[in-house]
Amino acid sequence: MSLEMVRVDCRLIHGQIVETWLPHTGADCLLVANEDLAGNPFLRSVMELAVPSSACVVFCRLEEVACALAEIDRVGKKVILLCSSFADALRIYRSGVRFSSINIGNLHYSAGKVEISPSVFFSQEDFDAVSCFCHNGIAVNVRATPFDPGTCYEPERE
Repeated sequence: MSLEMVRVDCRLIHGQIVETWLPHTGADCLLVANEDLAGNPFLRSVMELAVPSSACVVFCRLEEVACALAEIDRVGKKVILLCSSFADALRIYRSGVRFSSINIGNLHYSAGKVEISPSVFFSQEDFDAVSCFCHNGIAVNVRATPFDPGTCYEPERE
């Protein structure tokens, strides 16, 4: 499989992805796994405007990720998988899509969330998902761009 990176970022496609992560990873395809976007042609077209013509964009529902990845792999593309939440990433993982690491870019603040970094806030559900990933050997890294040092996140051991 040519899955170069899995990223959780509530913004999905934006400048950090297009300007830094695509060139850094060598990816030429963005796979956006998001229920709302999959069903909204207008929002998809707005997001596609930010992507250079040298890269393709595929939008799909969470349960379609494995099939979409297989098709992207079949045509020889390298892909970055984008999810807007840990819950979505965990659902994709539990559906059988395997990856060794997950990058966290930005998760906005809302009531009850805890600051992990200046642009990343976790809910209890996020902490639980990260714990699940870590217990399955998946590295969790908070890193906005490839030029940032990043922080490996590990839940407290009980």
